[in-house]
Amino acid sequence: MINLKQLTVFKAINEAGSLKLAGERLGMTPAAVSVNLKMLEEHLGCALIERGRGRRAVAQRVTLTEQGRWLLEKSDTVFSHTQSIENYFKTQQQSDKTLKIGASQTVGNYWLPPYLSELKNGYPGSSVSVYIGNTDDVLSRLERFEDHFAVIEGQSDRKVLESYAFKEDSMTLVAPPEFELGKDLSKYTWLIREPGSATRKMTQYFWQEMGISPSTIIELNTNEAIIHAVAAGAGIAYVPTISTPFMLEAGLLQSYPTFASHTRQLYWVVHKDMQDTPAIKHARRVFFKT
Repeated sequence: MINLKQLTVFKAINEAGSLKLAGERLGMTPAAVSVNLKMLEEHLGCALIERGRGRRAVAQRVTLTEQGRWLLEKSDTVFSHTQSIENYFKTQQQSDKTLKIGASQTVGNYWLPPYLSELKNGYPGSSVSVYIGNTDDVLSRLERFEDHFAVIEGQSDRKVLESYAFKEDSMTLVAPPEFELGKDLSKYTWLIREPGSATRKMTQYFWQEMGISPSTIIELNTNEAIIHAVAAGAGIAYVPTISTPFMLEAGLLQSYPTFASHTRQLYWVVHKDMQDTPAIKHARRVFFKT
């Protein structure tokens, strides 16, 4: 069986660039690094790095062999799983102290806040920590057990996660004030979220439904930045309706009716391996009143 320490040494050699620098990074002598590498190679029956000759070889820049490059790629998966295991137990142990929540931007900024007080009250003496990012980032954190659960726009298709609809959201087409929107929406500059964002996906669905092929796109990573850029005259956008009322009332934006679908589901998402924990059971009661 592959020794995890030896795999760590091998990975450090590649990242540091030499046996000597890997030793300094790991707090090991170059000789100890070399021994661990040799033992791994003997176990696998192949050379993992191209070796120089002489004493200076430990300080020379290393080059991975074809087998070494293959092992490096696979080792990333091994270390990812190892980190996930550590995160799982760490999150379990912290659940009576800190309830950790992941949230996509629209849900985290607008829909989640009313739930926070009740979530906190279920854990007297504990704190609540919320991480807000785009949907893909939030789901990746949940897969790695960095959070107890997540709330997002759209349903997750990741096999280790379970999704439950808890609320409906809607989208709105917005433009700068006093802007006259023509029939050809492709000719305007469109403001859109970054890859991995559920709002970006909804915008792309909207384009498809309406036959829109934008000639110019400006990409921003928050809904708030997009709304303010629209208000400043930078272009038009398709944004969550809940993010628009104050700007519309202030006359800084105007909205337009369309013939496309405007609604989407918001989902409460949990890792399958965390379903029966006290933290998840409490959160489920809060979101679904069960």
